[in-house]
Amino acid sequence: MKKVDSLQAAKLLREGEIIIAALDAMLALLCDARIEESVSKMRKLKNRSAEKGFSVLMDSDTRINLYLGEIPSLAWDILDTSDAPLILVLPPSKASGHKGRKLAPSVYAQDGTVAMRMAADRYEEQLVQMANAPLACTALLTEDGSPAGHPEQGAAAVLDEVGYVLSLQPAKTKYPAPVIPVIKLGMSGEVEIIRG
Repeated sequence: MKKVDSLQAAKLLREGEIIIAALDAMLALLCDARIEESVSKMRKLKNRSAEKGFSVLMDSDTRINLYLGEIPSLAWDILDTSDAPLILVLPPSKASGHKGRKLAPSVYAQDGTVAMRMAADRYEEQLVQMANAPLACTALLTEDGSPAGHPEQGAAAVLDEVGYVLSLQPAKTKYPAPVIPVIKLGMSGEVEIIRG
């Protein structure tokens, strides 16, 4: 695996590569969420069924509006008041389902929902901004399915296919298991806590 800096990582993401990067709570596989070939490859690497989608890392309200369009008004309230990372599972747009959204079809779960996470810190924001794209992300797992604490601990089948790792954040050398809350929202105000 080749270590790359942020500029190189952003270029690789725009070119359709999958990289390993350290997010706030976990080591993750990342790719440009607009490129179907990249997202499909990540789905295959993770052996993920079509029932589940991927989380999409966003950096701003502008990018959310551009790529997701209509979202529940409650989502904005949650994003404005949250002081910790969280994943919002958003329903298909009433007007057009996920067809009106500008993400690769494989990002969505089978039911048309999309999981969205706002960047938790400046490091994540810069990564999204430098790639100039929403980023599909999923935890890097070990052979036994637990979150990897270091890039080299990832499952061999994944590491064989992912050639790049973004240098670790300066203050971190090991990452805890992800415990990011997941909240599913409906367009009419429905709320379901999937993981607290």
